[in-house]
Amino acid sequence: MRHLKKFLAAILVTLLAAMLLATIYFTLFDLQWIAFLGGVLFAAIAALSTQTAKAQWLVARRTRQMERGKSLLAAEIARRLMVDDELAVGQARLQLIIDALPDMIVFIDRDERCGHHNRAFQNWCGRSRDRINGFTLREVGGDAVYQDIKSHSTDALGGRQIQYDTAWQSQDSDEQTMAVTLVPYPPGIERTTGFYALIIPTVAAVSSPAEKNVTALSPVIPAQSHGESVYLQSMTEQLLGGGDPRRELMRALEQDEFILFAQEIRALGPEADGHCVEVLLRLQEEEQNMLPPGGFFPAAERYDLMAEIDRWVVRNVLKWSATVQQTDPAWRMPLCCINISNASLRNARFGRYVQGELERCNIAGSSLCFEIAEGDLIRHHGEVQALIGLLRPLGCRFTVDGFGGVRVSFAPFSDLTFDFLKIDGSIIQNILHEPSELAKTKAIVLACRDIGVRTIAGLVESDETLAKLREIGVDYVQGFNISRPAPLADAG
Repeated sequence: MRHLKKFLAAILVTLLAAMLLATIYFTLFDLQWIAFLGGVLFAAIAALSTQTAKAQWLVARRTRQMERGKSLLAAEIARRLMVDDELAVGQARLQLIIDALPDMIVFIDRDERCGHHNRAFQNWCGRSRDRINGFTLREVGGDAVYQDIKSHSTDALGGRQIQYDTAWQSQDSDEQTMAVTLVPYPPGIERTTGFYALIIPTVAAVSSPAEKNVTALSPVIPAQSHGESVYLQSMTEQLLGGGDPRRELMRALEQDEFILFAQEIRALGPEADGHCVEVLLRLQEEEQNMLPPGGFFPAAERYDLMAEIDRWVVRNVLKWSATVQQTDPAWRMPLCCINISNASLRNARFGRYVQGELERCNIAGSSLCFEIAEGDLIRHHGEVQALIGLLRPLGCRFTVDGFGGVRVSFAPFSDLTFDFLKIDGSIIQNILHEPSELAKTKAIVLACRDIGVRTIAGLVESDETLAKLREIGVDYVQGFNISRPAPLADAG
């Protein structure tokens, strides 16, 4: 319609111009007619100019609105991607946490199919992850377990939390007493999508004297809270004796009550570097009480102590190396990979601290490699850039940890120089069963080879997985199939 109006206006002006010329010709140049028609022509031209200017103004306004809309959309997309990244990282961390828990967790939906679960449940069922997700509870747990949970599931699906004790037959045919808690999800609504089953073997069913010393964790989880936080709170109370967590952690730092462990990172190719280990941290209370490792980390993060803990790790790794070198001058320190928390990344003094400790212990920076989680790298890009700029001239190396767990993109660190890239364990665990995960791993390996970054595959738990990783050209592997964590003193 707008273009039609412009077209008609142009025709009108042309027609008036023709009429003016004809009038001039047939009226023998009568000045009155010429003045009249000239005025009409001027008015038409003025109207057309006004309409054109208005159209141009509207176009410019719509263009500005469109550009503003595009910028807002781009900002919203960036925020959405960041949220998705953080959510995926959080989910990966949550999976690692629940896999470390000794008790069984499994989600059962309204169709009686199993979903999210942990490694303890896998081990009890004797099934791999891909043979649990999507399968019915009867197929996974057997008829007796199915009938037992089924008899209480109606109340759980109606929004009520259920607790009861029962006896189940284990894989070795021994009857085992279980404390079962069915937690509706989502909490607080009458019709839920399913429920989480928390299954805890009671102390009475434990036969080993060493296992009898393990403090039973309460399975009761309020419906309005998240199971992970309550479970970790219980674990923290056991680790720290129920006192002030911050004071207890500070005491552990001051009295060196942490223990350094190391897990081998094995080279698959002859051209790879020599002996490499990842440095892991445990609290003495964890070892003494046979609790899963890392239970103190949530409290340390909550009370802003992670930067102090990172410094303790760096200081004691270098102290250990200097002590061994004094005893055996021919000994060579392995490449020690140390995880850095986001608290240390945000602390501009952390790099200077590492520099000072290297000088004090007279150890080359090439013996240290700092692992930075992909999510932290994205959120603290500038701080990572500054840290690399400070420590790389000393010989320190850097690893991107957990790559690909969110999405496979090298863009976040295209302007940073890394030595290693550790492929997320959730990918490695599924390369034998999921063609897409295998293809993703191959693509990462090829891309890293092109840019000169060496790849590390974590959570390698079978000979078949190891053989496949060797076949596709991964440089290093790490996991229980390679070696289990052991005290750092044994890493030499």
